[in-house]
Amino acid sequence: MELTLTQPDDWHLHLRDGDMLEAVVCHSASHFGRAIVMPNLKPPITTTAAAVAYRESILKALPANINFTPLMTLYLTDTTSTEEIKFARRSGVVFAVKFYPAGATTNSQDGVTDIFGKCLPVLEEMAEQNMPLLVHGEVTNPDVDVFDREKVFIETVLQPLVQRLPQLRVVMEHITTKDAVRFVESCKEGSVAATVTPQHLLLNRNSLFQGGLQPHNYCLPVLKREIHSYCCSCDQWK
Repeated sequence: MELTLTQPDDWHLHLRDGDMLEAVVCHSASHFGRAIVMPNLKPPITTTAAAVAYRESILKALPANINFTPLMTLYLTDTTSTEEIKFARRSGVVFAVKFYPAGATTNSQDGVTDIFGKCLPVLEEMAEQNMPLLVHGEVTNPDVDVFDREKVFIETVLQPLVQRLPQLRVVMEHITTKDAVRFVESCKEGSVAATVTPQHLLLNRNSLFQGGLQPHNYCLPVLKREIHSYCCSCDQWK
């Protein structure tokens, strides 16, 4: 039996804002029915009010004949409040909260520096509200090899977090390693999930250097060894 998705959903979308938003939103909306929109703008989308305004900007940039639903997210910071989480849930607009370790990726300088301290009450409230936590899963310690940052993040941040708050819904976004695959599969069904990008399935780190430096194959998280690409694409490696 063959199933064809005529209007799939995009579970990790960067639309940016301003001229960039105007330039790219129609490309996504013409192929996808819904999309989870990332909040790492300048300034970041840290409040429900900002998420509502951003959603209105997205819809305004669309032609009237396109049916597209942006699912908005909040950018988690060390100062996010539990009241903001409650407000976000009541709004019906905010779908999830995004956890960027400060300095891990584009526009993440305002991200989290103290996930188990300042952010813990917010995570507890998210679990209570059944609101997903979307995670950029890399440590930013400069002493950790760039190819190991996902693995170390799982060991030092994500695994302790899931053990501490097993009821919190977590999505580890754009996974790149067999370590992430193993971790997700080891968790209680329904509590931890993952997304993966096409490039991390199709390419490996050799693609960065074959025939000279290939800058268009650079992304964060960076491409990994072929064994990791293979493990992210199937379960035959077990």
